[in-house]
Amino acid sequence: MSSSAAVVQLHHRETFERNVTRALVAGAGAGALAFLTTRLFAISGAPLLTFLALVATSLACVRGEKLDRLVLAALSVCLPALPWLFGLSAGWTVALAGAAAGMLMVKSRIAEKGTEGSVGADRPGAVHYGLAAGATAGLAVAGSAVADVLNAQLSAFQTPTLLNFVARGSVVALFAGIGGLAAHVALKSDPVEAKGEELLPLLQGEFHDLVQRALTLYRQAGEQLAALPREPAREELARTLQRLTRDAFDLAGEWAGVEAQLHDSAHADLEKEVAELKKSAAASKDAVARRQLELAASSLMEELERLQEMKLKRERIVAKMKSQVALLERARVSLIGMRSSHASIRAAEMSAVSRKLNALALSQADEAKLAHEVATSAELSAVEAQAAEAKLRAQLTSGPIIAAPEAPAPVSTPASETAVTAKVPVATPTKE
Repeated sequence: MSSSAAVVQLHHRETFERNVTRALVAGAGAGALAFLTTRLFAISGAPLLTFLALVATSLACVRGEKLDRLVLAALSVCLPALPWLFGLSAGWTVALAGAAAGMLMVKSRIAEKGTEGSVGADRPGAVHYGLAAGATAGLAVAGSAVADVLNAQLSAFQTPTLLNFVARGSVVALFAGIGGLAAHVALKSDPVEAKGEELLPLLQGEFHDLVQRALTLYRQAGEQLAALPREPAREELARTLQRLTRDAFDLAGEWAGVEAQLHDSAHADLEKEVAELKKSAAASKDAVARRQLELAASSLMEELERLQEMKLKRERIVAKMKSQVALLERARVSLIGMRSSHASIRAAEMSAVSRKLNALALSQADEAKLAHEVATSAELSAVEAQAAEAKLRAQLTSGPIIAAPEAPAPVSTPASETAVTAKVPVATPTKE
């Protein structure tokens, strides 16, 4: 199906076809086993055949590690048998047993891929359990009905009983196996992959190419990672790959709407407007009009400087995205080399690669942050200088400057008079 994140996807079609084929063969074996059981114990064949066919379908889909396979095999026998202990009608009994088999097929799918570390792949969840349970329940009832019709037709032709049981078991298992399709349907793809697919239509130019490359590398690394055995080192490396790719997509997403404003024609248009304003100001004979045109030209000059600063910031973002893509490429190549390594060496290599990628990503982020802080400080200083200059220019152009009146010159007093005045005592009146 389509690879878009907005539509329903069918992941790993070959795995689904393999499971259905194995279920068909297992159903034939279940039919043969039901035939032998009815001959040995003289019990009713139809309910036993349906039960064994559902169990065989679930067992055919069992995957995962050794412990997972043992647990799932035990549940595949026990859970479908529970409805027969409740004394329900034949239809409800088959439906509930089919629902149990469907949920076990989803669990087998999760055990095969792993609940964590699924890079570039679907993540079966509660919705998949519900869909598989409902689909397998209905299909199991339908398969049981078709098997009854087939039994009547084969009996009319006096078909050997063994072949009759084998054909009916294969039919029930085929219908139930198709119900496992829900385990491969992705209603929601990998969130990191989905974010990249949503960003691609919004980007253009260099950002579009970098996001496309990062998404391709992420998917390829996911395929290589899925082929490795499940272990803590694999989960750690998967989380590292997810973080690196998500950071690259976040950087591109921040510039999705700004990229279109930084094209060369915008810079040329501003320069043309500035030249026209300066030409108009030079040709103007009115002082007030000339001053307004000059102020408009200086304002556009500031916009030109700001546009140039945005271009420099864009270059820093593009450089950081390229370093993230380079790290993803390095991880993909390392994963290819791990396929041929020994298990113990492979785990150590995955841990080493994960730590190395984390260290490189952290160092690049620190360098970019430091450079951004230095650039921001310089930009703030420039903005403050421009603001002070604009304030001074506004004061100068607001009106004529009125000169303050000069203070009167101090009257000089001869030094001899000052000395005499200081020495003469002040007479104080006395009472007679």
